[in-house]
Amino acid sequence: MLRTLSATCVAIALADKRGTLRLVERPSRFGGTCIAIEDDVGVIEVADDLASAEARVAELRERAR
Repeated sequence: MLRTLSATCVAIALADKRGTLRLVERPSRFGGTCIAIEDDVGVIEVADDLASAEARVAELRERAR
């Protein structure tokens, strides 16, 4: 099976490994909030909600095994 990785996948995985990964709730420009997946450098990716952000991180942890 062919698997690919994007730059954001690598950045999230590295931040998780380094212990600098954070999920931060922020105001959305469309009303409500969104979740910024970030590290000590800044925002890596944005998810619609906490469940989506946690699923994204869990997926990458599983792929790293």
